[in-house]
Amino acid sequence: MATKVTERKRKAFESKIEGSKKVEIKITVAKNDELKAVEALDVSRDDAARRNIYFFDTPELTLNKAGVVLRARAIEDDDHDSVVKIRPVEPDKVDDDWKSTEGFKIEADAVGDKVVMSASFKVKQKKDAIAKVADGKEKLSGLFSKKQKAFLAEFYEGPLELDDLTVLGPVQTLRADIERPGMAYEITTEYWKLPDDTHLLEVSIKCPPEEAVVAREVFEAFLAGHGLDPHGAQATKTKLALDSLVEQL
Repeated sequence: MATKVTERKRKAFESKIEGSKKVEIKITVAKNDELKAVEALDVSRDDAARRNIYFFDTPELTLNKAGVVLRARAIEDDDHDSVVKIRPVEPDKVDDDWKSTEGFKIEADAVGDKVVMSASFKVKQKKDAIAKVADGKEKLSGLFSKKQKAFLAEFYEGPLELDDLTVLGPVQTLRADIERPGMAYEITTEYWKLPDDTHLLEVSIKCPPEEAVVAREVFEAFLAGHGLDPHGAQATKTKLALDSLVEQL
């Protein structure tokens, strides 16, 4: 059932998302709730866009442990992209020049009571660019722009040679944006099939920060009303995916 939110918890939540432009409220659906979630949300494969997601890190996940995520996404019938993501960040310590750069955003990810502020920088890629890197035909460094590399260098102080990183993936995913009666916000579902044949389902909504307190309560009530645990598995899909990918090396 949804958790009753006290005024103290509301204020604590508001303080955690301060400085973000968008708040994503998400859960990784508990394994025993996945089928129930698919049925409750009436998710169809026909509504979902296929994506192949690649991550780039060391076999020890050095970057991820330092709060850095490098990824590339080949998206069906849409622009492909590469992303540099840093988390956590303090928004007031991010230079305003970055905040005005196209493709850059500061977003709060809320999973249960845990909130992580992240900054990400996305750049579009040519249709075959990611495949060429994955096949070893092109260098990984070519997937990231000069500005992305400068952003990465500003927030990651460790030694880094992009072309020495390991290509992890792809993770095959299905993503659908759906609207449901009784839910004021568009719901995004992402189904990830991992290389070890395990899988996970994430359900999320996005909203402006000024609506986040109420939106979270509405989202949790919606999930609970469909018999789903509104706190889910308390793990992010990126962390679960990276652990699975490294095990396959």
